[in-house]
Amino acid sequence: MESRLILRVNPAPGKRVRVISDLHLGHERCEVPDLSTLSPLLEGVDYLVVAGDLAETRVCDWQQQGLMQREAFRELCRKTGVCLIELAGNHDPDIEPMLLSLWNGNTVIMHGHAIFREGAPWSWEYLNNRQACRALIADFPEADTHLEQRLLLARAMCQLTPPIMRREGIRNPLLRGFLHCFWPPQRPLGIIRCWLTCGRLTHAFAERFFPDAVNVILGHFHRSGRWRYGKRRIVNTGAWFRHATPYYVDLMDGRIIGYTRCKAMR
Repeated sequence: MESRLILRVNPAPGKRVRVISDLHLGHERCEVPDLSTLSPLLEGVDYLVVAGDLAETRVCDWQQQGLMQREAFRELCRKTGVCLIELAGNHDPDIEPMLLSLWNGNTVIMHGHAIFREGAPWSWEYLNNRQACRALIADFPEADTHLEQRLLLARAMCQLTPPIMRREGIRNPLLRGFLHCFWPPQRPLGIIRCWLTCGRLTHAFAERFFPDAVNVILGHFHRSGRWRYGKRRIVNTGAWFRHATPYYVDLMDGRIIGYTRCKAMR
């Protein structure tokens, strides 16, 4: 039986598919000044794929705003006649599909948190709850060999602990900013390590779970980039988030035809 976590779509010849990710609508550090500024992204597009973290929908300070803005964005896509495909990320696990297969597996799009069994090993949620995270991983013994189990683990991991979105109780903004970025030391080291190995890790993940994919597109890392491994092209879209840069990827007939920096920024 086909998994509900994996969505398969085969666009007709000549149809343009655009991929973005990590808008984080509702978050205080979201860099979308207004939803209307996203309208140009919908021009000349048949499908818009959001590869996770469209909005903040976990229980947190920004959940209500995230849910409202997500619905407004859906309405914007409906009005323009664009087919919106949403994939679940670690900040919006209430979305059902987690992976999109296009053109019979030629192209795979996902958020990227499933690459790590820990979801985001640099996150405060993981660093503060390692024992619980490791216990959860043990509950999915087939996660290294079965894609559906790996996706289920990724969803469960981001629902395991309450999200930690900021350093609370620190008045000094410089100290608060320092602790946000650099403490504990495992956090910045983990982020840098993942940035440096993003392409290689994604390629290894593809080789394990969908080796026929020619194109793999993801977000999650908040760092845009492009890599090539043989015939496989891997693209990270970056993020609409402070200190990050968002890109969109255009595809048609199984080929990547564009990789463009988004301009709807503050």
